[in-house]
Amino acid sequence: MDANTRFKQPIKILYLAVLLLALPVSAWGEDAKVATPPNATIIKNFDTIAFGNEYTKRRYNFVRKWRRPILVGIEGKYPRYFEVFVLQHIRDLRKLTGHPIRLYYSPAMHKEGRLAPDFDRKKINLILYYLPVAEIPKRLQRYFDDDPAKVKKMISVSTCFAKFGTKKNEIRWAIAVFPSHHPQDYMRACVVEEMTQVLGLPNDSNAVKPSIFNDESHFFELTGHDRLMLKMLYDKRITVGMPRPQALKIGRGVLDEIRGGAKPPN
Repeated sequence: MDANTRFKQPIKILYLAVLLLALPVSAWGEDAKVATPPNATIIKNFDTIAFGNEYTKRRYNFVRKWRRPILVGIEGKYPRYFEVFVLQHIRDLRKLTGHPIRLYYSPAMHKEGRLAPDFDRKKINLILYYLPVAEIPKRLQRYFDDDPAKVKKMISVSTCFAKFGTKKNEIRWAIAVFPSHHPQDYMRACVVEEMTQVLGLPNDSNAVKPSIFNDESHFFELTGHDRLMLKMLYDKRITVGMPRPQALKIGRGVLDEIRGGAKPPN
């Protein structure tokens, strides 16, 4: 099983707080008055984000995405707004991709008797960990070769981070980690980015813009550019394990179709 790790470089908390106060909600995402680039640029950026790795410099040659429904579970003692953020973004991702994804477990759902009648914890395949920093190495080491030092390294260079595992290019499981000391607006940005990237857009690049996948950007919601990449990735004509050149060719046709162009090639 192959695993792909991605994490966000630190952003100055003060900068984030000032920026969020200065921007109206409508400026956080698609309505940010920033022009969405032409399709050729989006394809180039999709190639970078879906098939690249900024840390290992590895290039992936096949499409990686989910085939099975995504059942999300939350672990940890979190403020109520965190679950609200998760639910909001799940709805957004489901609408954008058409892929089945839902919140399957949370402590609040358990306490309030809202779990599915056939609930089985083993079915959870995307776990969101909301934990104090001190607890993260021990709780997460099993995802990092049972080495707490590797987890501590992740914490030291990231604000929030995620990892997913594949089998024959199908994403089978994923985790996302949210250190609990971050403020509310900061956590919102983490939820949006990490839950989006474990769908199969794991890379970051400062050359990709306007995008939440750019560490230097001021976006804390998905941009129109990001939404198009997600729609393209989860179009049914782009399949798990499809060779990269074919996916890019079909993806260009999908974009043309979405934005009023010709029918995509088969």
